[in-house]
Amino acid sequence: MIVVKRNTAAAMLLFWGTTLAGCSATPIKPPAPQSVFQQTSEMAQKAALDAMVVNGFAITKAEPLYVEGYRLRTHGWHCSSGGETAGIWLEQTGPAQTRVWISTATSSFGRKCQKDWTGEILAEMGKVLGK
Repeated sequence: MIVVKRNTAAAMLLFWGTTLAGCSATPIKPPAPQSVFQQTSEMAQKAALDAMVVNGFAITKAEPLYVEGYRLRTHGWHCSSGGETAGIWLEQTGPAQTRVWISTATSSFGRKCQKDWTGEILAEMGKVLGK
């Protein structure tokens, strides 16, 4: 009886672990920055947080030089699992100059319904930072 319960528990853990792992992914920093803003990294980080929220992302990490957010996908029942995860990397290169990298990670489930949010996030940061 105990062996059956352990096997069932192990099978459930394996099932849910692989299912949930497929619902989200980690953004990967692109090789080249998408933009350079004439602002400090602190100002760019505030703009990154704002841009994520404006575009419907819930902030999951807010470090001085990295911001990450998760956006639940809402395209109907055929694309309901998972969502998009976006990451924004910042690097201050001068007293008032910050390079920005943005990446949207796609999960293994529902990729046809996922979107690259780089353009929208960058545009919103530009509004806030005056570019």
